[in-house]
Amino acid sequence: MIKIISRSSGRNRGQSFVELAIVLPLLLFLLIGFVEVGAVIYNYLSMLDVAREAARFASEHDPAVLGLGPPVWGPVLGLPYDACRDVPVHYYYDTACVIISDPGSDPNRYIGLNPNFTLNPATDDVTISVFTIVDNSVAKRWPNGFDTVWSLYGGNWTRNCDGTLRSVIPFITDLEISNTYNIVGPGTLVPSAQTNKGSVLVEIYYCHEQLLNLPLLSDLLPNPIPLHAFAFMPAPAAAPTPTPLP
Repeated sequence: MIKIISRSSGRNRGQSFVELAIVLPLLLFLLIGFVEVGAVIYNYLSMLDVAREAARFASEHDPAVLGLGPPVWGPVLGLPYDACRDVPVHYYYDTACVIISDPGSDPNRYIGLNPNFTLNPATDDVTISVFTIVDNSVAKRWPNGFDTVWSLYGGNWTRNCDGTLRSVIPFITDLEISNTYNIVGPGTLVPSAQTNKGSVLVEIYYCHEQLLNLPLLSDLLPNPIPLHAFAFMPAPAAAPTPTPLP
């Protein structure tokens, strides 16, 4: 009887090891997936946070103010970083300064709102568009005209993370902006109460590099993973100015 019990216990242990060998890879894969997805969510929430703060900064300033000067402290790095450390206000660069930080590890460098979220000038981008709304439609899109944007890093927003062309049409078009100022009914657009106003749109295009870059996970998700976040705020300085009466 003792021998039979011993053999049965050994078989149970062997069965447990087999079950563990089957289940363990799946559990590890799920754990790695949770880590990667968590990193994506963190970066996306960081993008939303800094985009909102940048749009809030832009909403309080005049898009016609485009001053630039030498940095008052720190090394000369060139644009856009010097604009973050000069005295004059440049509407577009200074709005982007809420998001970006000086490169390097100098403890005295300029650091944006979230130092743990950094952009790669080779692949990422910040775009800014200012709208003048007349009769609930886009009358002008600053600074470059209809369906265009101001780009921080030379038009990276038009390209995929691998450098191939994505689109030259803005992610949010003038027509979509106009539609936000109308009440969408069943197949109709009804103008909202206030028709003349100004607005600013700040967008962030970010290529998220997978933390572990494991082959199996990379087969399911692209690497880098393209992320896009934006914030839309009123911009009183961009509202249409009534023509003065003679």
